[in-house]
Amino acid sequence: MSMDWFPAQSRRYESPLQPIEIARQLAFLRTQGVVIVGSGNIVHNLGMVQWRGGSLDWANEFDAMSKKLIERRDLNELANYTALGSAAQLSIPTAEHYLPMLYALALVDKNEDLTFFNETIDLGSVSMRSFMTNPA
Repeated sequence: MSMDWFPAQSRRYESPLQPIEIARQLAFLRTQGVVIVGSGNIVHNLGMVQWRGGSLDWANEFDAMSKKLIERRDLNELANYTALGSAAQLSIPTAEHYLPMLYALALVDKNEDLTFFNETIDLGSVSMRSFMTNPA
């Protein structure tokens, strides 16, 4: 099932919190044995790719900020990414690669362990940060 039901030309939400609200409505599925996967990139700016590798300062800055907010499970700050500064603006020129993280994190219970298992930035401007949870 895809959470992105909007037509490609109008990927808009009424509120930046809408993906979180939708995910919370679906949280009961986890108790029914359903595994829910979110796939995307926190930093995803293909217009600024560096083919020689490395990572750009703003990509590192926003990835580190995102990690802290994810660890705190600060969904409000993460959802209001447009207010997080220039590093966020450069990291998320369009939100379709960022929003899956909000859906996935909204499903995490406060008592669950959260583990990062991929913390690389590829091509300068594409963060591969990934996390998973284990129910308490």
